[in-house]
Amino acid sequence: MKVLILTIWYPNAENPILGTFVHEQAIALRAYGVDVRIVQPLPSAPFPVTLFKESYRKLAKMPEKEEYEGFQVYHPRYVTLPLHILFERVGDWMYQAIRPLVTRIHQDWPFDIIHAHTTYPCGYAANLLRDRDFPHVKVIHTIHRTCIIDAPNYNRQCFEKVRTALEGADRDVFVSLEGKGLAITYTDGRCETKSEYITNGVNTEKFQLDEADTSEVATLKAKYDSTWNLVFVGYLNERKGIKELLSAVANLGSSGKSKLHLFLVGRNELGSYVDDFIRANGLANRVTLVGPVLHDRVKIWMSFADAFILPSHSEGLPTVLFESLYAGTPSIFTRVGGVGDIVEDGREALLIQPQSIQAIEEAITRLMDSPDLCRNLSTRGHQLIRDNFTWAINAERHRNLYQNIVAATSKGIP
Repeated sequence: MKVLILTIWYPNAENPILGTFVHEQAIALRAYGVDVRIVQPLPSAPFPVTLFKESYRKLAKMPEKEEYEGFQVYHPRYVTLPLHILFERVGDWMYQAIRPLVTRIHQDWPFDIIHAHTTYPCGYAANLLRDRDFPHVKVIHTIHRTCIIDAPNYNRQCFEKVRTALEGADRDVFVSLEGKGLAITYTDGRCETKSEYITNGVNTEKFQLDEADTSEVATLKAKYDSTWNLVFVGYLNERKGIKELLSAVANLGSSGKSKLHLFLVGRNELGSYVDDFIRANGLANRVTLVGPVLHDRVKIWMSFADAFILPSHSEGLPTVLFESLYAGTPSIFTRVGGVGDIVEDGREALLIQPQSIQAIEEAITRLMDSPDLCRNLSTRGHQLIRDNFTWAINAERHRNLYQNIVAATSKGIP
């Protein structure tokens, strides 16, 4: 079985933590005997945009092809503009940009399936490749938050492109039931019979601590043994609830929770906001801005933490949910996206309403004041993920899906 993964999210030199969930899926698929190659189109922008956007200049220096942990990864360039300007045209631009490359790949390596991560623009472009160039190839879309919540709301034309992409896929795979419900609504039910619900997971082998990891965790625990350590992992931006989280930590410190120490692990997308807030509220000894870390170091921070928190305003199904619970870290999540599909409030994690400083304060206080609750959440959270939500389980379900689609095609079944 040969599967070409088409995705805008994949680890690269400019952003080594981008799309780690796609890479983890590829690793698990390979272990199940699926032959995988990756096409990650990289955005390029016309002059003079490149004068003002350093990220575009960095991406321009990346090679057209590289090998990443044993996978062939191709980087064709497609035109896109900042602030989602003309985003309704990006799917067509992507198709035109990647078509010559994909044609060459298919000549040397005739793939059976294009598995697109995002229904728009990647899935839309994959549909065009099948319809115009490779009629025997099947197309699967994995639908994440951005393409089912964000993209349809940019404008009416974007909504129509998303709807068209969903209806055109041979199978739509959703990481959350919320996303599946939205897609069924967008298409007036036309995509329901070809929709699957397959969640993300955790790489259990990679999330084991080796001797060096254990030593590093012990060092961190010794360094911060006098504080109660709360860890956030993710991009530091407004949608992740960072502003509310900082306000909650400031309030709790003022109200007597002096042992609380927050560690922010991830790329800062809020400019000087975090540093300014820390300075203005005297939180230098209570908030540590760790910065971005490689994915294989996330387990260090989760194993060190007394608790984990992800107070997002909106999510699809965050990979860090599976990782923090598998690590046995008592966790707090907002009840958004597919989070409530996986965990039950008070059983495997604490679930709170989004955009509420008070809810964050109350959840943190519950964990700080109840070691028994923390132990119970830790045990049940780990068992839930270990038994039900791993990348191996995800890969097995996808391999079966691939085989069923190809077998149906050979029998003339659409």
